[in-house]
Amino acid sequence: MDEPSTMDDGSGQHGNRHPVHRPVLLREVLMVLELREGLVVVDGTVGAGGHARAIVPHIGPGGVLVGLDRDSEILVPARAALAEVEAAGAGVRVSLHHLAHSQMHESLAAIGQSRCDRVLLDLGVSSMQLDRAERGFSFMADGPLDMRMDSSAPESAADWLASVGEQELADTIFQLGEERYSRRIARAITAERRRRPIVRTGQLADLVTAALPGAARHGRIHPATRTVQAIRMKVNDELGELERGLQAAVACLRPGGRLAVISFHSLEDRIVKHFLRAHCEVVTKKPITGSPDELRDNPRARSAKLRCGIVREEVA
Repeated sequence: MDEPSTMDDGSGQHGNRHPVHRPVLLREVLMVLELREGLVVVDGTVGAGGHARAIVPHIGPGGVLVGLDRDSEILVPARAALAEVEAAGAGVRVSLHHLAHSQMHESLAAIGQSRCDRVLLDLGVSSMQLDRAERGFSFMADGPLDMRMDSSAPESAADWLASVGEQELADTIFQLGEERYSRRIARAITAERRRRPIVRTGQLADLVTAALPGAARHGRIHPATRTVQAIRMKVNDELGELERGLQAAVACLRPGGRLAVISFHSLEDRIVKHFLRAHCEVVTKKPITGSPDELRDNPRARSAKLRCGIVREEVA
């Protein structure tokens, strides 16, 4: 089992520091993508537009930036940020879409493009999502147990917890959260839901903490972090979406195109590593991590790993 340091902290905090929204590994992303004017670039997880804003000046004039995100709410600040860049006269066409990165072929078709030259995927949950208690991603501010990256998706975390079997719940917490006490936590959750519905983030965090042995309640991260992350990843099918997104990327990229992926979890990084080895010429023999300055100034970068590959001729 990998060290839990490879995980996002669902608290939205790292130590006593609150995250500031900023693009992770920005300098390194620009380096491995090797951008130039006229390229068609897909930012498959555009978020608030941090990476996209920096990409646009490097592909103008004549370039195209296609941004996708499952979260329609987070596209609002992205549109505002990228409108400023367009207005600055970079000569780049920007097109944003409320789509998952596995649907990038649809976004390209919508603007009359069949292929692209670069794809960037920045995985995980954003600080903007963590900051809004009503979205249910963070348990440090109590809110509804939602966790859906796409608010229009039919099943929230509360819905899933209300119906999932104890064995599947334990397996999910162990496999996706790498939580050694998964069975104890699953028993506690199923016992609690017989008494009352589990519908609040604070309620879940308290329940998980109480289920753990005393020594496990005082680690480096909040004791509920692994469980909350596992439930979030399950509700959003994050690993399945990653695999589909990687397949979509190599199908959309022209031969010689570059695929860069930032992951924050050991399971994600493993999937990306093996996929690039199978389908690409690997650019990053080892994952790129943040510089000492970024690790000091940007808490979210501490678990970030960047990998990049060049699509082979036979994939096209």
